[in-house]
Amino acid sequence: MKAFSEIRHIETDVLIVGAGVAGMLAVVGARRAGISPVIATKGAYASGSSSMARGGHSIAVGHSSPDDNPKIFFEDIVKGSHGIGNPRLIDVVAEESLARSAELDAWGLGLVKDEKGHYDQKPGGAPHRYDRLVHCGRLMGKPLMNALSTKTKSWGTEPLTHVMFIDLMLDKGRVIGAWGFLYREGTPVVIHAKTTVIAAGGAPQIHALNDSPPTITGDGYAMAYRARAELIDMEFIDYQIVTAAPEKLAGYPPYSTGLLGGGGHLLNREGERFMSKHDPENMEHSSRALTNRAMALEVFEGRATDKGNILIDVRHVYDKINDGPAAGVLATFAKAGLDLANDCLEVTSCPHTYLGGIRIDEWGRTNLDGLYVGGEAAGGIHGANRLGGLALIDSYVFGLRSGMAAALESKSEEIPDRESGNWRDGLDKLDERVARGGSSLSPEAWRKEVQSLIITNLGQVRREDRLLEGLDKLDELERQFEDIEVSGKTDRQRFECLRLTLETHNLICVGRMLGTAALARTESRGGHFRLEYPEEDENFLGNLVIRREGDTCAADFQPVPPRDRIATPPPGEAITDLDLM
Repeated sequence: MKAFSEIRHIETDVLIVGAGVAGMLAVVGARRAGISPVIATKGAYASGSSSMARGGHSIAVGHSSPDDNPKIFFEDIVKGSHGIGNPRLIDVVAEESLARSAELDAWGLGLVKDEKGHYDQKPGGAPHRYDRLVHCGRLMGKPLMNALSTKTKSWGTEPLTHVMFIDLMLDKGRVIGAWGFLYREGTPVVIHAKTTVIAAGGAPQIHALNDSPPTITGDGYAMAYRARAELIDMEFIDYQIVTAAPEKLAGYPPYSTGLLGGGGHLLNREGERFMSKHDPENMEHSSRALTNRAMALEVFEGRATDKGNILIDVRHVYDKINDGPAAGVLATFAKAGLDLANDCLEVTSCPHTYLGGIRIDEWGRTNLDGLYVGGEAAGGIHGANRLGGLALIDSYVFGLRSGMAAALESKSEEIPDRESGNWRDGLDKLDERVARGGSSLSPEAWRKEVQSLIITNLGQVRREDRLLEGLDKLDELERQFEDIEVSGKTDRQRFECLRLTLETHNLICVGRMLGTAALARTESRGGHFRLEYPEEDENFLGNLVIRREGDTCAADFQPVPPRDRIATPPPGEAITDLDLM
């Protein structure tokens, strides 16, 4: 008996995979090119990590200082990337983030302004030379998602939700859509598209402790890799500080930008402000990459608390930080029995955003015809470190650009044949996999094994022997894929079990790309630290490009592209003035 029943077949000009900020901005871009896309997501609409946004986003609008401008912002982003961010992508982000920010505010984001209409801008940490962080007064995720979902739904956008995509479909090397299944009911979904946009980025579930929704499992990276797209900078992860104790708040993001930016101190078990050893000039205002690297080394070298954590002390500035965006976070801790006016907070590092991703040009194009990428799924912007407030503007700018370019290209393409893309063979294999069941190893236990391995062997502090061992063990874990139990008392439980198994398979793929790139980069740079090579090496002032070669994951070192290598704009014209939408 077949596990899957009636197939839902959809044809569209543009398919957008992912419904966070980048996915919804891709809808905006496609609409401005005159195309109504299909947007599909594994979660609800809206979904993804964007809903977790806290402090705000950074723009060089110059309201904190008239000396600030996009040119200076560009320089700071390049410096923050440790010299390996793509200058063309950075140029676009620094310039166009102003228009995207103003547009979102006009749609109801609610950025805080003074009586003259100037944005209130807060510090974003080094190497920002000026205060650039615009904010909503409190947390930004909810108003941002509401503003975008309300706007896109007002145009009649009807999202397809709770879809677990399995793979992209290819025809003669061109991406022609994607296929998967509705995991709440088990119905297969096959979407043929003239062009496809991946806006499903991030892989925080490579660590058991993280600050993101549980469905963010590297699916976009893994699907692109299997289709032979190029990925870049996969050794670099933006680690973020999260709460480690009390246990009921483990993984809760404590808004460390606000706690440290407001004057809080990082302490080891001996009460030492250890940032003096790692970045004495900036201390707790150091870059995100160096701060989390320093925390990891303190733990590795045995100066963590009894529970293996680091402390944040805000007792001396409690009244100050309790009068701003951090107030809600402090209240949450108080409800859990932790009074930060009198106690220190135990924290640790975990994956927050991926700095690498699928390689794009400034229009979101990839090396595969028909495939575009925006948001966290894309790589090349941040290099070895992401500046505070850049994750959102990256998604604003390249979400819109990828959707617009994909829509413009779609006008000259034909809808693919319904039988093209080899999806029937894939569905037959999946059907057989579900019908066969599996061993007694549950998807949850398998996930924990994968996460434990990645933390131990491919975590923040890396060494050749541990990396090699980790890659070998990933191969062993991947071989268990066919034996993982697929069971449940109801169809919904079985398909949920299948989804968890497929997600972990994607995490293994991401781990392999991470390990391969980290092994090849024999230096320390930003978010990547090798014990044997603790310094930056000018010979590695470039990017590692990851690609699938047969069954092998290969890494190819390439120099940073020049700033003047401008990509050809997509054909046709699109509306760019916000007043016309």
